[in-house]
Amino acid sequence: MNRCLTVLAACCMAMPAMSQSFQIKGKLGRLKAPAKVYIGYTYDGKTVYDSADVENGNFAFDKPVAYPTNALLTVSRSGEPQTFFNASDIAHLYVEPGSIVWVTSDESIANFTSNGSKSQDDYDVYLKFMEDAEEKLSLLTAESSNTLQNDVTDKGLAAKRAYMEHFRAAMAYRKQRMKEFIQQHNDMYINLDLLEEYAGNFVDFREIEPMFNALNEKTRASSKGKAFEKKIQASKRTAIGAPAPDFGQKDSDGNRITLSSFKGKVVILNFWASWSATSRMDNQELKQIVKPYNQKDLVVINVSLDERKEQWLQAIADDKMSGYNVSDLKFLRNEVAELYNINAVPQNVLIDASGNIVARNIKGTQLSEKLAGIIGK
Repeated sequence: MNRCLTVLAACCMAMPAMSQSFQIKGKLGRLKAPAKVYIGYTYDGKTVYDSADVENGNFAFDKPVAYPTNALLTVSRSGEPQTFFNASDIAHLYVEPGSIVWVTSDESIANFTSNGSKSQDDYDVYLKFMEDAEEKLSLLTAESSNTLQNDVTDKGLAAKRAYMEHFRAAMAYRKQRMKEFIQQHNDMYINLDLLEEYAGNFVDFREIEPMFNALNEKTRASSKGKAFEKKIQASKRTAIGAPAPDFGQKDSDGNRITLSSFKGKVVILNFWASWSATSRMDNQELKQIVKPYNQKDLVVINVSLDERKEQWLQAIADDKMSGYNVSDLKFLRNEVAELYNINAVPQNVLIDASGNIVARNIKGTQLSEKLAGIIGK
């Protein structure tokens, strides 16, 4: 099961951030016009999106890139533009400056084989290494359609929580395998992409910085490597052990809620959004986890990354959310989210009674056990 759709990322080489062209020469069986192949990738903050006509199965690209980069390709049989997140016929292909990459497949590009790109060869090694972990996730994805229905009975919520525990265990195993691969192949250019994915939405510098420093010097010195190093440094401001930055934000009634007003209490900052299905499911689980505690011991501040007030308020009502609900309705630029280096939801931050961050992004049983440990239940 490929989990890289969320990333149009770039690997790197030790060279100035000057573009060179790469070429793709492809053959997709006997696919004919009006079919087109669409390509998308990013490098140095630039996004490239283009298409190539297919003539008797043949297509070609000649595009710029500054370092080895993971490009997405998809086929549109009608020729109409495709979005990569909705496309079913999709391929990940690493391209490199100056390379000529030969791609062959039947009429589905997802079945491609290639040669001419060392980074793609490395990526194929990675995919082979990860097969067992991806298989576990594929099986859980098939199971989810029967489990994650809109059932808010005690039985339904228990089934969801059990499923999420299995899912988190499978994701933890996948992360373990990713870490093993990165550590065993730290000379590969693709490992900067893999390390970014491994680090997730918040970088735990204590783990990630040593892994980054173990990458080869060329990778670290690239423009993408330097950008990731800055991200690592930024994460230290709100890492585990750091004092939690104070903030104030208005609740749904217009009252200003501040973190400092809950001094002496354990606080969970729950970052979520009405438009995030995973957030909504986490909200239900969180209610069950905090149920044994009262507001003398534990406070939940739900920070919404919404931008439409009516949708935010409706989700609060629908989910019967407990605790304090705040938002500045600035979407992903929510000021509290930016303060805590949050750029995706759901995420959480656990703050102890002394005002220090003691955990980030722990869920389910892990969160229950952590709360019991610091509150004493």
